[in-house]
Amino acid sequence: MILLAPQLSADYKLGCDDPDYDQYMASRFAHFTSSSSRLYSQTLTQYKSSFENNTNPFRAISDLSRHLKYSAQLDPVDVVQTNIERLLAHGDELRVDQKVAVSIFDGFSDEDHAIAIARAWIAYRQGDTKTAFSEMLASIDGADSATLSSFGPDIYFIRHILRDGYTEPVLNYLKLSEQFWLGENPDNMRYIWRTMINNNCAVAFESFDAIKALELGIQVRDIFRPR
Repeated sequence: MILLAPQLSADYKLGCDDPDYDQYMASRFAHFTSSSSRLYSQTLTQYKSSFENNTNPFRAISDLSRHLKYSAQLDPVDVVQTNIERLLAHGDELRVDQKVAVSIFDGFSDEDHAIAIARAWIAYRQGDTKTAFSEMLASIDGADSATLSSFGPDIYFIRHILRDGYTEPVLNYLKLSEQFWLGENPDNMRYIWRTMINNNCAVAFESFDAIKALELGIQVRDIFRPR
């Protein structure tokens, strides 16, 4: 997505406490909820198809990993746990030589990440924030995956807990992501998100936050301007 450089004047006169910004963020959260519901159904259909058609086991694992992201948010806890166990079972069913091949390429990092985030959701939904945040941080500590390196880690969980007021674990998560999510754009977005969090702003964890930070009048550099 191409974003145009915004104007430097603040559009929200009351900054992060502006009712118009609250309304904007409410619309973004409603969008994310709707998107998760749609992707839940889509990924479940994809996984069922790959499993029932007995396709390549890697495909079934990949499809279930994607579905687990949304299952963890929307399904009853026992269903989420069943999906985790099913994903682990798919991995166990792979032949030894296939496991070696995956280990050389990716080490199942994507699946490990998905499982740990799902466990974080389970613990959080059950009121165990200590375990939830521990699982969240474990999900990316030492991560080594082409997908995670290119697109970054899961942001659904940190978006949810930041909305509930948990800033420190979110900042720790962003710090750990520096180990593998590298490059100018990830660095810029971490900078924007940290600054917004430190200013007690609601954050959507999407690229458009870079524009919103300027519209809010937060003292951040314009990442769209060449240095």
